[in-house]
Order: sequence, then C-alpha cells, then structure tokens
Amino acid sequence: MGGSFVRYNSTSAATSEIKNTLVSFDNADNVADTISTMTSDQLGYLNSIGMAQGWYPTDIVERMLELTHVYTGLPWWGTIVVVTIAVRVALFPFYMKASANVARTAKVKPQLDQALADLRAAETPQEQYVAMQARKKVMKDNNISMTAQMAPILQLPLAYGFFQALRKMANYPVEGFSTGGIYWFEDLASVDPYLGLQGIAAAVIIAVVRLGGETGSHQMAKPMKNIFTVVPLISIFITKNFSAAVVLYFAVNSVVSLIQSSVLRNKSFRKWAKMPETPKPGEGGKQAESISEYFSNFVEQSKETTRKKARETNKKLEVTQRRKAAAKDGFIKRH
Repeated sequence: MGGSFVRYNSTSAATSEIKNTLVSFDNADNVADTISTMTSDQLGYLNSIGMAQGWYPTDIVERMLELTHVYTGLPWWGTIVVVTIAVRVALFPFYMKASANVARTAKVKPQLDQALADLRAAETPQEQYVAMQARKKVMKDNNISMTAQMAPILQLPLAYGFFQALRKMANYPVEGFSTGGIYWFEDLASVDPYLGLQGIAAAVIIAVVRLGGETGSHQMAKPMKNIFTVVPLISIFITKNFSAAVVLYFAVNSVVSLIQSSVLRNKSFRKWAKMPETPKPGEGGKQAESISEYFSNFVEQSKETTRKKARETNKKLEVTQRRKAAAKDGFIKRH
C-alpha cells in the first residue's frame, strides 16, 4: 500500500509539471497571433512568411518590392513596374560604358581581327607573344576595355532575383497578389489568360534586337537577327504557365530595354554624354550573310586549327628523331 501511495504522488507531480509547461506556451501563442495578423502594407510581412530573410539576389529584390509597396502605397503591379524601372536606371551607366566600348571596337575591328588571325597562325611562342602584344596595343591605343564590355552582365543576378522573388510571392500567394493586378491580368498569382504580357515582351525584344541590342551599338549579322526573332516567339509558349507577376516583370524590363536602346542610339544624347558615334552599317568589316556561311567559316577555322596542331606535332617528332639519331651517332654525350 505504501508503494501505491508513492506511485500516486509521482503521477500527480508529473501531471502538475506537464500542466505548468503547457501553460507557459501562452506567450508563444500570442507571438504567433501577432505574426499571422500582419498585412502586406507593413514592413516585415514578407519576413513573417519566410521571405526576405537573407542577402541573396532573391532576398534583395523581395526587400525592394516590400519597401516600395509599403512606402508608396502602390498596388503590387505598380510596385513591380517601379522597382524594375529603378533597377534599370541604376544600371544605365554600365550600359553606356558598354555601348561606347562597342563603338570604339567597331572602328578598329579589322586590326583586331588581323591580330587574332596572326595569333591563331602563330607556330612558335615568340610569334604568339608578338601577336598578343599587337592586339593589346590596338586595344590600349583605342581605349577598349573587356571589363566595360562585360558590365551589363551585372543585370543577370538581379534578373534571376526578380524571377525567383515574384515566383515565390505568387505561389504563396502574398496578400494582395490575387487582386493587385490591372486590366486583363488582375490576378498576379495566376497565369495571363490571354498571353498578352508574353506577346508584349516578345514583340519588344524583337524590336530591341533590330535596334542593335540593349547597348544600341551591336551590329548583329542577319542570321543571328533571324534567330533572335524566332526565340522570343518560342518563349511565349515556354512562359505561358508563369504567373502574371513574373511575366509582367519580363514585359516591363523589355520595354525599358527598348527605350534604353533608342536613347543610346540618339546622336544628340551620345554627343552630350561624350560617347563615340554608333557604328555605321558595314563598319568593322564584312559580316556573314547566312547561317551556311557562318557554318562554313567555322568548319574552315576548325580545319586550320587541326592542320596547325598537326604541323606542330610533326615538328616535335622530327626534333625527337634527330636527337635520337644524333645520340646513336655519338654526337650527344650522355651523362
């Protein structure tokens, strides 16, 4: 009986302890209630639902979207438009540098091509060095920088960030996304039912390509223009299942690219910005007119590279054979 009494006390104590522990969760429940009642017009809302918690491109874009949405009071479609334009405006100086670099490169393209041909044809380290120095001298004398040419690549991480951020916000979906659109795409979390945004993005991208790319200076050969005319059309079907929020970003970004290309092609603007004039049609050497010509040039270059390597191999074999023959004849002393 005494054992039964001890067991009873033990059970009572455990029950009391569990009860006390459960009661202590009341504060945590209150915190959860506070988080769950946050709305998208409050800073920290995205963080409360598991977004904008790091410093990767996606998190940075999510923060920019939330800050703009909260402080401007714009609907989500307006927020996406404003942030997209703001990012492209911030990157515009890099595109200016790249555009100026393209123009300078086009003026001396024959010299650069010749230096590159000499480098490919070089059969000795000395000849390769001379060709490399000649190419470097042409670039230095004309203020041509490969770094400036690659500057627009800075957009790629942010473009990826926009894609992932808007995709996540649509999939959640973030509060207001289902009614935060406009016109025929009122629901940003759903797909565009008419593929209108996809069509706008494709048409604008084709126009940008025709104008010389985002720097307004690239002279794209006819076969490449044809390819970049077909690709945007194909992208309509690739992106048909994307949320309207994501495709809205694509469309706005494309429109900004078109405006940017037009500005960078404007002679008055280039003169004011002290940028060299855009290359004239045909400037910088002859360009291939067809895909077959591109393919023929590629095959010919591959053959020439193969022949060059074969000649180098034969020379090495001849040197090796002469050394072996000289060693047999006793002209080379072995230690």
